[in-house]
Amino acid sequence: MFYRKMEGESPACGICDSRHISKPSKAWCFECNEGLCEECKEHHILNKASKSHGIIPVNEFQKLPVSVLQIEDFCKSHDKRHQAYCHKHKCSCCSKCLIGGHKNCKNFTDMNDVVCRIKSSNMMLEIENSMRELIDNLQRIQKNRAGNLLSLKLHRQTIETEIQKARHTVNNHFDRLERTLLEELNIIENDERKKINKILASVELKEKEIDELKKSLAITKQHASDLQTYLIGKQIEHALMESETLIQSIQNNNDLSDVIISFQTNDIMKSLENISKFWKIVVQTSQCDISLVRQKNKQTQAKVDIVTKCYPDHQYETIKTEEDSCFIVTVKPANDALKFGLNGQYRLCITTSGFILEDIQKKTPKCCWSFNIVRKFGKRGIENEFEITVGRRNILGEGTVVLLCNSKDEPYQISCIAENIMKRMKSKVKH
Repeated sequence: MFYRKMEGESPACGICDSRHISKPSKAWCFECNEGLCEECKEHHILNKASKSHGIIPVNEFQKLPVSVLQIEDFCKSHDKRHQAYCHKHKCSCCSKCLIGGHKNCKNFTDMNDVVCRIKSSNMMLEIENSMRELIDNLQRIQKNRAGNLLSLKLHRQTIETEIQKARHTVNNHFDRLERTLLEELNIIENDERKKINKILASVELKEKEIDELKKSLAITKQHASDLQTYLIGKQIEHALMESETLIQSIQNNNDLSDVIISFQTNDIMKSLENISKFWKIVVQTSQCDISLVRQKNKQTQAKVDIVTKCYPDHQYETIKTEEDSCFIVTVKPANDALKFGLNGQYRLCITTSGFILEDIQKKTPKCCWSFNIVRKFGKRGIENEFEITVGRRNILGEGTVVLLCNSKDEPYQISCIAENIMKRMKSKVKH
């Protein structure tokens, strides 16, 4: 007997129904796969043959997902109880199936050996761990893409400022060139935003699917039979493998590479009337630095959440984590710091976009200095101090900010990371 749950519907008592008596069920027996009224439930529990059956209140039974309720104990083709799970065909088999359509299959799991302990098994633990890791990876990708969206906006603002300053030095002929350049900038930014938003949309959808699977698994473990738990577990396991494939494809396709738009000036200005462009918008990508967790990849386990990079220039080693290239610093009070609106502690992040000072609690940007406006940076003479000097192309003008680090090693580490990022970017531009 298979019961499809419906809103407000309660199954009839199976035993009473066979006696042509209509009574609503108060409990559900998974072994018999039928509902029981209060009286039949008492007899069922006291009966020697059925007292070991798994019985739950019918309202708890109705909470089970439809996918769990659709699982039956008996083979539809042969009306025999399922005995094994075929990993090749990803289905359960009865004794006749094993000697029939699955006679050439070799990879089986005896259900009698696993279902009795399935809810506390390593398989359930691995599924739950995989769910947590997938959600963590999806959230890391979201954070990564959201950061790139912000840097795109900051780059666009910087470029627009440079364009506006340059515009006042030319005649009306450059007004048309300015509009053309701004249109090109917006088109490029919109195209890149669409690509990133597409990834974010697929990630958010996959995260919701994983969350639903997580809820379904929790309810299944609490209320479903052992067989149902095992089979729904296999279904979820296959769904998780598909999600892992999506994440791997995103990484393999370089969809996580940061898009950088920059501003390049044409220095050849001999014949103004014949020049159609003085600048162009350049789109670049940088290698993704985020680490995605992999508990297992098919039958092997691989841990890739830690990557070690060594910077031989200063003999320092940086351990790459989700917080990599970020340091807690204190802005030293001075006129330029006040001009930039800086006072107190911040997170200094060194990214492919440049130096970013973030609010420690909200992790929102307070200042962003791209490498192309930074005139110099590095350790000052005083211990623990790191200095950044920006030029007049900075939105708030030129100035120098001194940052107090937590240790004497941090100024060297910050310089080392920034220099390596800049070298890598220059190398990509040359190629």
